[in-house]
Amino acid sequence: MKTKSSDMLAFFKIIKDNFLIIFLVTTIFSVVSIFYSLSLPNEYRSFSKISAVSEDKSSNLGALASQFGGLASMAGVSLGGSDVNVIVETLESRDFIKSFIEKEDIAIALFAAKNWERETNKLLLDDKIYDGKNKAWVREVEPYQSVEPSLEELFLKFQDILSYSKNKKTDLLTVSITFYSPEISKQWLDSLLIHLSEYLRGRDLVDAQQSIEFIESQYKEVDNTDLKVTLSQLLQEQYQQLTLAKVKKTFGFEVRDSAFLPEEKAGPKRAFIVIAFTFIGGILGLLLAFIRTYIRLIKHA
Repeated sequence: MKTKSSDMLAFFKIIKDNFLIIFLVTTIFSVVSIFYSLSLPNEYRSFSKISAVSEDKSSNLGALASQFGGLASMAGVSLGGSDVNVIVETLESRDFIKSFIEKEDIAIALFAAKNWERETNKLLLDDKIYDGKNKAWVREVEPYQSVEPSLEELFLKFQDILSYSKNKKTDLLTVSITFYSPEISKQWLDSLLIHLSEYLRGRDLVDAQQSIEFIESQYKEVDNTDLKVTLSQLLQEQYQQLTLAKVKKTFGFEVRDSAFLPEEKAGPKRAFIVIAFTFIGGILGLLLAFIRTYIRLIKHA
């Protein structure tokens, strides 16, 4: 007990003797963190909840799948349907994101924006990256880079603002975009979901068309009556799926909760930044106090 009491007394004595150092370091970190947090632009997050939709297959195709699964596989016939994993893989796909960036022509806003002005509802661009007056990219780059950002750079930048999370119980997928402007975050998210639907639709249309061409070629070559019936049924199902893919407004998923215009900022968490920096400053101040005391003891020794 005496040892513990003496250790505590020694600890508090170090703090007392070095209180000014600890206080100054903690205060410096606290003040710097306040100015730093205030310099960070607000960010707004819009999100939407979607659920994957398995495109319906008739009972005939389901029965055929058990009997002629190998043939269906050879034909490229999908016996399942879209699921949440397909959507996630698509959202992570470079081809999908890059095609979205090109289609929506958002490179300047995505790469050069630094803040948003609420009063004028205007997106502020970093003039060290993009010259708005002359409409030219002016950023400093390495010799191997282009002044204009590459699609790969834009893809990585978009990945920073895009996020998604999956509810394991309901399989609902929450897709969100966080950006300086609340209007742009909602606009881009709406456009992204439209592009996602068209992307999934286009892929299924290509698959269905290839399947039809394969089945038709096989139908002409086989002589077996039962097999011809099977191929005919597969062909009918594929034509049905082709028609459904063309007429459905949203393909591959359903929107359960539409994107909204955010009114409250999602970040930065300024209070957390200040508390974290102040805590680090306090720890560093204590460390300096112990080092100072240790050096003093060595000199006396």
